[in-house]
Amino acid sequence: MFLSVGVRFEANVEALNMVETAGNYGKHRRVPYLVEEDGRLKTVYVPAISGESLAHAYQEHLVREALSIGLPVCDDCQRGEFYKSMNKVHLEKKVSPIPEDPRAIEEAIVKACVVEDVGGFLYAEKPPVRRTSAFQVSYALPVKSVALFATSEPQLHARHAQMDASSKKGNASEQMIYYVETGTALYGFTFNLDLDAVGVSAITSKPIIDENEIKKRREASLKALFRMLSSSQFGAKLSRFFPVGGIRELVVVVTEHPFVVTSPIYDDYIEKTKKRLEVLNGLGEETFLAVADGEKVPEEALKEVIDYLHGKGAF
Repeated sequence: MFLSVGVRFEANVEALNMVETAGNYGKHRRVPYLVEEDGRLKTVYVPAISGESLAHAYQEHLVREALSIGLPVCDDCQRGEFYKSMNKVHLEKKVSPIPEDPRAIEEAIVKACVVEDVGGFLYAEKPPVRRTSAFQVSYALPVKSVALFATSEPQLHARHAQMDASSKKGNASEQMIYYVETGTALYGFTFNLDLDAVGVSAITSKPIIDENEIKKRREASLKALFRMLSSSQFGAKLSRFFPVGGIRELVVVVTEHPFVVTSPIYDDYIEKTKKRLEVLNGLGEETFLAVADGEKVPEEALKEVIDYLHGKGAF
């Protein structure tokens, strides 16, 4: 089974994805973006949140969900350091001596860590072993129709330190001024999860772990995504720049084979997703759709998906 989620969320005065600091100025991530104005396409630069940032947050939630139900997570991932068995130093923490067979290496890593099972890894030694991530996530970008209203603006802050004549050194100032560039936008992003890839070898396409543990890992993967969305615990600087806003709309689709919802950067993404699903249904494929776009809150739609997958025996 394949799950695809389209999310629209409002974020006012956020610093979720910073890219660099130039002196006392912290810059928000911005990307070139196509918009249509007066019948013509043009490129503007808008605030954005990278897929890497969202993926890191998702994997942190996956760590907590996995540990809460007794699933294995390696020490590096438990600390939020997702090295992913990239070399011998990290792999030897899971298996020693290191096998020469790529299949044995993959099996050892998958059995030892849920995050590397779901999030994939690249062992860049001999023999090289790659496991593609079971989840995919886009950048969070402003919705097309209001992209020209998305903005980033520096906010002035100051830190103070009381100094007397005896403690002051050189030209040290009692006040440090700094700027944090904040973004405000109605964002949309897409998240996909291939449930059939969890616990299954990327080399042989055969299960590496038993069916019961595969089901537990699928459940942890779903709950991690839903927890991330419900809690808004993703991105940087949440302690002092927690975004004002929240999820405005959400659509979740479950299909037998890979299917991606129409991007939520478009205003008609829900209607187009429904039409595309009708075509699949006409071809005999079973699908499930849950939408939160009005009176229904996102958590209700997410629970509908969990209940549906429970009924299908996915976990």
